[in-house]
Amino acid sequence: MALLRQAGTDLADVEVKAAAGGLPKSVRDTLSAFSNDRGGTLILGLEEEHDFRPAPGFDAARIRDALAAACNDDMHPPVRAEIEIVSLDHALVVTAEVGELDPRFKPCYVAARGEYNGSFTRGGDGDRRLTDFEIHLLHTNRGQPDDDRQAVAEATLADLDPTSCQLLVARVRQRQPGAFAGLPEDQVLRRLNVIRDDVDGVTRPTLGGLLALGAYPQQFFPQLNVTFVVYPGISTEDVPVGGPRFLDNRSFDGPIPVMVDEVVTAVLRNTSVRSFVDGSGRTDVYDYPAEVVREAVANALLHRDYSPYSRGTPVQITLYADRLVVANPGGLFGAITEDDLGGEGVTSTRNPVLAKLLQDVRLPDTGRMVCENRASGIPTMLRELRRAGSPLPEFHSRITRFKVIMPRHSLLDDETMAWIADLGQPGLTPTQHLALAEMHAGRPVTNGTMRNLGLEAHRATTELSDLVNRGIAVRIGERRHARYLLAPDVAPMPPAHEPTGQLGDDAEELIWQALADGAELSRRDLEARTGLSYMKVLRALKNLEITGRVTATAPARSPHRRYRRVSSAP
Repeated sequence: MALLRQAGTDLADVEVKAAAGGLPKSVRDTLSAFSNDRGGTLILGLEEEHDFRPAPGFDAARIRDALAAACNDDMHPPVRAEIEIVSLDHALVVTAEVGELDPRFKPCYVAARGEYNGSFTRGGDGDRRLTDFEIHLLHTNRGQPDDDRQAVAEATLADLDPTSCQLLVARVRQRQPGAFAGLPEDQVLRRLNVIRDDVDGVTRPTLGGLLALGAYPQQFFPQLNVTFVVYPGISTEDVPVGGPRFLDNRSFDGPIPVMVDEVVTAVLRNTSVRSFVDGSGRTDVYDYPAEVVREAVANALLHRDYSPYSRGTPVQITLYADRLVVANPGGLFGAITEDDLGGEGVTSTRNPVLAKLLQDVRLPDTGRMVCENRASGIPTMLRELRRAGSPLPEFHSRITRFKVIMPRHSLLDDETMAWIADLGQPGLTPTQHLALAEMHAGRPVTNGTMRNLGLEAHRATTELSDLVNRGIAVRIGERRHARYLLAPDVAPMPPAHEPTGQLGDDAEELIWQALADGAELSRRDLEARTGLSYMKVLRALKNLEITGRVTATAPARSPHRRYRRVSSAP
């Protein structure tokens, strides 16, 4: 509740409704959205417009029963929420913890409105109807897609690189002689699904074969490539006066091994070397270790969606002054969640033919394979980042898109260590220091985050619970959906009493500049323009409103709500 009141609006995974006159119809949209997304918490009986105070006339027992009935009778499949009546500010409210639905059964939708009109997901602090394409992806997630196994119309065997094919055949004959040693090359390629007959009986390369071993796959699929853009600032709009809009802007074609190799070279060419202190002394590393970039790019190309709906979208790599972003079409496949990433043996791929091939296809001019196909890619990234003293990457999975964000700075820099020391909390473990540094940077921490820092699951829970017991962190959500943030009175908030014209922190400065020239922008517009996180934008806007520099153009719940500078403010 303190976080809600601090933000002044709902959170991405917390929805609040007054429900004083009965159960709102929109509750069903939220149940669908939470089920199709990462889960969330529904709170009924509070008025957002009155600082989330108890709603007069709210009947907790009646609403609890109505909500339980809606979960069971109005949703398909039924939503199994944990519904409780709890006491708050001397009143009773109803809470519901809604878990993410198993991918095999998505989408969850409002039964009376049908699958294509009644399926929702979360968008910021509200619910958004799923598009037909998103529903299609959820359907394909129930089984095993075979897009990479399909023959490519118009392609011929001459479109495969003969040297790459010969090296592949030689390797699998040596590694699996029982399956391949006595077969001619064309039979080996057929058994590996590099080639197959189309409906007319003509032998053609498959999509997976062309991407792994083709001379130039973009002849048939121009957008199945990688784009790379380097911006001078921390957002697409952060351009120095008179300076270039891009520092680098390129696209990379060819088969996957070539694209991975060239992208890594381009990223390293556009980053600098920094030093950090480890157990052996001072070590110099790239801002983004080459091994980390290689694994991120290879994963994006291997696990992206290759269905016809997504073949017009490339893998996109964007380098800002403070972070590297690798994004690909298609979210996580199968039963894997963001919190599972980095766990030992955690793997699931929508492109099994491509995964099988890339474990035996070499990167250019090296003896190493593109990937091991052993669920080792993300653990390797985490290990290398820990070794370099860098923050762990952020993973963002949505139905149509998966994104990896790698911050540029050192996780435990001097400023962060001084801040932790000022907390006055003796006896913190090294991993608790790292967890607090993540929270200090505005990133929520989960049990999975702690496991990625090297802890066993039970120890991760113990250390996070200790931070809560110390009063320096709070937990949002329950069980596997729990995430931990800095307690509101610990989080470094900009002072509300600064002199007029003095902006309290960089977030306020970025938003102040984005609203120049009379611009009226939504919260999402400000996130896009500044590159700031959801919570940082909310906090900065709240402080700017308190100090009278920014005003909102509509009530908090209005879809037309925008923010603009106050004309009298300097």
